[in-house]
Amino acid sequence: MEYYILSIRSSIDLYWLNMPHALKKKIHLALESNDLGAVVSQTKENRKVLSLLVRMAYDKDTLVGWRAIKAIGLAAEELVKTDYEFLRETVRRLLWSLTDESGGIGWAAPEILGEIVSADPERFSDIIPLIAGVYDVEEKVFRPGVLYALGKIAEISPDLVMPFKDLIRRALSGEGDPLSRVFAFDLLKTLKNRLGKGDLDDLKKIIQNLQSDHSEAWVYKNDCFVSIEVGEYAHTFIS
Repeated sequence: MEYYILSIRSSIDLYWLNMPHALKKKIHLALESNDLGAVVSQTKENRKVLSLLVRMAYDKDTLVGWRAIKAIGLAAEELVKTDYEFLRETVRRLLWSLTDESGGIGWAAPEILGEIVSADPERFSDIIPLIAGVYDVEEKVFRPGVLYALGKIAEISPDLVMPFKDLIRRALSGEGDPLSRVFAFDLLKTLKNRLGKGDLDDLKKIIQNLQSDHSEAWVYKNDCFVSIEVGEYAHTFIS
């Protein structure tokens, strides 16, 4: 088991070290200019670019980081048609990065997993419960990413996300930080028409109480960062 883990870790490091500097710079410049089409084209020509994007995506406080996350999703839509097994291997590495054995923290792993799985939720259906399960790991920092990932997948295959609908309630209640609540609202918006009256009534009570929540989340939306106040977001659902 130890050799298996070290071998995965070594392969990730080798991907990064062996990446030509010129290619790294080219991808970074494309992300800075928001030319995601060029990034996807480069990934199709050299699939190791996907590993580069994963590294760049871990800086979620920057536009480049979030554009890398989005570019991974777009690239996955292409690669799932031609290189499904490579994507499965990438998913395995991302899941591993969320474990203690990895020796590091896959800061953006849940978001990236959501992007990849949403490329073909049916084929990656076995991964969806694993993503949802990350919500309960000790590192609460992953919770917003899990809700983002489920929201992304739900846009394509809402029925595959329905078994994890209770995470909405948990995130909107005392468990959730502001960013988790914003992503929980987004997930609720997608699943709303599939929820029963009992679920909707319970959530409405929680959301009514959140209208006085003045905490804010810094959220990437429409290729920019916006400040969203939880109470204002809650009010849009009540009204």
